[in-house]
Amino acid sequence: MSTPSQIARHFIGHRHVIWAMAIRDLQARYAGSIGGFLWALAQPLALVTVYYFVFAVGFRAQGPQGTPFVPWFVAGLVPWLFFSETLQAITHSVIGNSHLVKKTLFPTETLPMVNLIAGLLPHAVFLLLLLGLLFGYGISLRPERLLVVYFLGCTCVLLIGLGWVLASLQVFFRDVGHGLSIILNIWFWVTPIVWHRELIPETYWRLLSLNPAQYIVEGYRGVLISSDVHLPSVESTACFWGITLLLLLLGYYTFNRLKPEFPDVM
Repeated sequence: MSTPSQIARHFIGHRHVIWAMAIRDLQARYAGSIGGFLWALAQPLALVTVYYFVFAVGFRAQGPQGTPFVPWFVAGLVPWLFFSETLQAITHSVIGNSHLVKKTLFPTETLPMVNLIAGLLPHAVFLLLLLGLLFGYGISLRPERLLVVYFLGCTCVLLIGLGWVLASLQVFFRDVGHGLSIILNIWFWVTPIVWHRELIPETYWRLLSLNPAQYIVEGYRGVLISSDVHLPSVESTACFWGITLLLLLLGYYTFNRLKPEFPDVM
């Protein structure tokens, strides 16, 4: 079983390979299409348009305390799309690279990192577009907005932990990927992306606050669209990191426990 320090050395030692594979993965996604990378923007723009007409125009919805719906919604949608799309890609990272898994010298635990980096590049573009949108709505772009990097880091750690678990199980149970799509659809609606906390009774909110995606979405909004930067409470932060580190340890153990059997079932 690889130790955490060995895995860290694998990440550092193979960083050029991981980067090259991430770029190749991005190129492969849009190879042969006329729109190319613009297709990566199509889904978020379509979602924003649909939800704008349904909620902002149809139901005249607003964010909390009268915040305009569009910047409030987009600030929550951007991290969710990064999280959900990258998690689905990481889940297939091992079975999608069977030729590398069968090479005994290749550190397979680095494969989820390839998809993570491939997801970070479009996310960086979305963040820049989001900042432009916020500026257009008159929301000041202050240095404190850079705290979003912390919540991006939170998302990455959560993705690696969950990704290790799902990627290793997907090798043995090909239904995992299909089940994940359903779970993510439900997860979207129990995360405050379209709705906000003021609409939920305190009793239910305490239960929903255990959702690590809620911490990330609220964190993005708190540092990007609030007039005064709002950071999560110490209690919320402790809860998030407790769950995330537990998932990271579970993912580390699961992946390393099952890794020797990967070549035999692929």
